[in-house]
Amino acid sequence: MSFLTSKFIWICLSKEGEIKIMKNEKTITDLIKEQIKLEKETAEKFTSLEGRVDSVAARLLIKEMLLDTKKHTEILEAVLKVIGGPKSFWEFTIDIDADKRVVKKELEQHMKIEEKMIQQIEEETKKTKDEALKLLLNHFAEDERRHHKNLEMILNKAFKMEL
Repeated sequence: MSFLTSKFIWICLSKEGEIKIMKNEKTITDLIKEQIKLEKETAEKFTSLEGRVDSVAARLLIKEMLLDTKKHTEILEAVLKVIGGPKSFWEFTIDIDADKRVVKKELEQHMKIEEKMIQQIEEETKKTKDEALKLLLNHFAEDERRHHKNLEMILNKAFKMEL
């Protein structure tokens, strides 16, 4: 029997000349495990590459991608621990000894800090003519905007209790 494979479908040709189509049904867990493997391989390549690049700007961008790749790996590994449970991720909780009111207030304060960081980065971006530095600062600004949105979502979804 010979095989022709694609990402999700296997086409098999038997000795008798019959064509059989078999779906390769991958679960979300399978896909995440594959993603983790790719992220780890990519991190290794970035680590090796970073030390062989002499441009400071290129090194900084590679470092940024390396750290993002490591972050993705850690997040996906954490996702594997809770995926497939009976609840959504927002409903899945762990027992901790913390005052939710205090945590909520700290998150709200951090949102204000994120806003200040965005303003600071935008000001820095206006002051430089260096393209590489502008690119890095724009990445930081995007990160801070995403952080701000994430904090808003956390406050709206995880802290929707009566105070």
